[in-house]
Formats: sequence, C-alpha cells, structure tokens
Amino acid sequence: MKTSASNKVRLYDNTRLSAYKNCPRFYYYRHVRDWVPDGQQWPLIFGSSWHAAMDYIWSAFLGENPHKGTVEEIARGAFNAWKEKWVKEGGPDPADMDYSLIEELSPRTPGNAWEMIVAYVHDRKEQLRSFKLVDVEKAFAVPLDSIEPIFYIGKIDKLVIRDGKYIGLEHKTSTAYKKGGPFRGGFIDSFSPNAQVDGYLFALHMLYPGKVGGIWVDAALVHKSEEGFMFIPVEKQLAMLDAWLWETRDWIKRVEMDKDNLVTTLETDHTMQAFPKNTNSCWNFNRACPYMDCCKAWPNPKGRTKPPGMIEDKWDPLKHLGPIEGLTDGN
Repeated sequence: MKTSASNKVRLYDNTRLSAYKNCPRFYYYRHVRDWVPDGQQWPLIFGSSWHAAMDYIWSAFLGENPHKGTVEEIARGAFNAWKEKWVKEGGPDPADMDYSLIEELSPRTPGNAWEMIVAYVHDRKEQLRSFKLVDVEKAFAVPLDSIEPIFYIGKIDKLVIRDGKYIGLEHKTSTAYKKGGPFRGGFIDSFSPNAQVDGYLFALHMLYPGKVGGIWVDAALVHKSEEGFMFIPVEKQLAMLDAWLWETRDWIKRVEMDKDNLVTTLETDHTMQAFPKNTNSCWNFNRACPYMDCCKAWPNPKGRTKPPGMIEDKWDPLKHLGPIEGLTDGN
C-alpha cells in the first residue's frame, strides 16, 4: 500500500473511515479543513452522557472498590455522572429547562435519562455479576500492515472477562422502538456486518489471541414512556475478519490517494479533482448534510474561507483515546 506518506506513522479510526465512506467530500470538510457546524448535536451529547453513567454503574458493581450502597444509591450516583457530562458537553442544567425545551429535546431529556438509569440498574444488577471488569474505555492501536506504519486505533467502552474469554462491550442508545420489542429488527441487525464492531473484534484478536468472546453491544432504548435493554453479541473468528482487513486497507489507500491528488490541485482550478462528492449522501435519515451549501457553492473548495455557521475543531483521535506509547498521528 505505497503512498507518498509511506514513511510516516498514520493512525486511522472508525470515525475517519466512516466519514470517507459516507462521502469523500464530507471527509475533506471534516478531516482536512476541520470544519464542523456551530451548535449542539443533542444525540451525541445524550449518548456521551449515557456512557458516563455506564462507567459509573459498571465500576460501582465490578470495580476494585465496589459501591456498598443500595441499587437506588448507585442509580443516583450514575445520574449525577450523567448530569455532569451533559452540562460539560453543553447541555442545559436540568433545573433550568422549561417545558418547551424539554419537548424540543424529547425523548433525549434528563428526565428520561434518570428513568433509564434506574431501570438499567434494576434490570442489569444480577447479569453484571457474571462479568469481571478488566478496563473502562480500553484504548488500542493494532497494525494493519506488516511493512508500512499504519495503525487502526479505537477505544472499547468496557473490556470484561466472562467464562474465561475477553469481551468488548459497546454501549449504544437508540430511539428505534418496536412495540413489544424493545428494538426494531433493523437496529439489531445493523451490528453485523458493522465496520466498527468488526474493527474492534480484529483488535481484540490481535491483543488476546485465542481468548476472545466477541463484542457485545449493550443497547438501551430512548423513549418517552418505555424502557428496554438488550445485549447483542457479535462473535467472529480472526479468519472471518479477512474481508474487513482488506476493505479497511483499501479505504485507507483511497483516502491517501485523494490526499496526494489534493496536493496537485490548484486553488484556481475549476474543480477539485480529489475527495469527490457522493451525492447519494446529501440526505441521511431525512437530514441534510451540514456541508451541502458548501458543495452547492464551490466546485473547488480548496483555499476557500470557512463559511458562517462553521467552526474549526480538529478531530484528534489520540485526544479522545489518551496517549498511546510510541504513536503520534501523522495524518
């Protein structure tokens, strides 16, 4: 996989690769120009706050110093962790939210989060005891090539042991409610095949050969009046991940070819012959791509000034993972 970047350490994660697969021009705006829309992304804020609550709950039950209180006290502590993260990420203090704002954000509201947390603790309190907690937010970096310094990196929400096997746990929230469900079949089926899950499985097999029990998605329903939780196990042997490895390396090759083509593109060229648009992704889940207006305005956006409504926010995977010894991002 020779490119002009062959001698540099390059780090790729699911966030970057998913952006490129969605649309190469989206990747250009997000990960080359570092532009993001100015404003709150409530599903992401709610999801990251849920992760904070899960860190508290799993550590309370299975950490080195387990919580000695009641399940109600654990739920209260988890909600405090949720609320702290919610406010830190830009969410309003729950005490200051009026009815109109609650309706605007529903079902991703503090009140629903509290009810979900209480239900989760009661639902999971016995199941959790079948796991041994090894790590919270387990960062990893595994090589993708035997010659070039290309690494796939990520962070698994929880690393646990069950029946002598290492299992990676991924906490996911979803509004994909099914009556009598709790989840629609499409949501459950979306995790296999799934590039993120397969990549995490690949990393586990590299780190713990012969001792991997899979990735378990710990799904939680976000709904106005219903609670629902489900473990969705995904298990594949290393040989079954050959396709993921080939496809991942192929996508990386495409990214790096576009980076090379970008270098030779002049700001005065009529079109930017790199990072082509995928117009099938201009609308996803009935929402317009945040860069649609940029694509309409500029056949060649190279050198253009950041438009109103955008801010610069570089995606640095090591900032989110924490330092990994010996690695710096050469992208």
